[in-house]
Amino acid sequence: MPDKSTYPGDRSGRTRPNTPGGEDMRFPRLPSGRGIARGIGAGVLVLALSGCYEWRAIQYESKDPTTRPWWCHSTGDGGGHASHHYEGQTKGMLSWDDCKTVSADFDQALKYALQWPTLGDAEDAGMHRAVNYAMGMGTHHSFMGTFDWNDPSFDPLDPIFTGSDLDDVFDPQKPEFLQYGGNGRSAKLVGMSWYVRTDDGMPPDGFAGNNDWWHVHERLCFSNSSRVVIGEGLTDGQCASASGTNLHLENYFMVHAWIVPGWTHDPDVFVGHHPCLLAGGPASPGDACWDSGHTGH
Repeated sequence: MPDKSTYPGDRSGRTRPNTPGGEDMRFPRLPSGRGIARGIGAGVLVLALSGCYEWRAIQYESKDPTTRPWWCHSTGDGGGHASHHYEGQTKGMLSWDDCKTVSADFDQALKYALQWPTLGDAEDAGMHRAVNYAMGMGTHHSFMGTFDWNDPSFDPLDPIFTGSDLDDVFDPQKPEFLQYGGNGRSAKLVGMSWYVRTDDGMPPDGFAGNNDWWHVHERLCFSNSSRVVIGEGLTDGQCASASGTNLHLENYFMVHAWIVPGWTHDPDVFVGHHPCLLAGGPASPGDACWDSGHTGH
């Protein structure tokens, strides 16, 4: 695992989106009003909504190579949700090579995720809802493929999800989980997560650079009927009393990336919880949570 050491530099010169006189480095500006679809065409609209992180990183470098776009310069501690492996370390500014690599990966990951823009699309495509909407995270949906919970070889103490997307392979362009802003079919895509098993107790190497701090959910209790998480940190007995099965997931590491348009997180693209996913659902456009460096609607 790369050392998560401090990188020099600052984030000066960054402007908030749509600031008069400032350049918005998040997403290409679109024509306003009802003529959007006619004015730019469906193909260009999809391109705009898919992020174009790599193109914007290249443009940013040519404009001011001493700073980085927000997704290549993280601060904080992962939102207090990161593994103990990063104790005493700090996040910082990526090299330009790492920044452009991460940007290209984000473009492809977003393109992949946007195939299922709503929860209904995801479930119609066969994704399983592992976690209902939760504050700071949304839902967690994944493709479980041919995995069979009732396979006699499946061991809750050392779970291997054979035939599913949950394995020991890290693909930066294909997240294992998609996250939606509610439990209804119309809930919109808000985020995505990578989930990787390792055999040495250490986080995977992950994305280029040293800003992706992974975390672990050591024990999750899954309902025996719906196979949805109904508790975390329970003992095996407590989970069984709730008609669930406790999975011991100490070897599985997770990281989020907040790169979906409208749901980015400027201070740390890899933060564990998004502050505008409130207990009662996604925050309204006027909520104060959007004023602390997070993209508004």
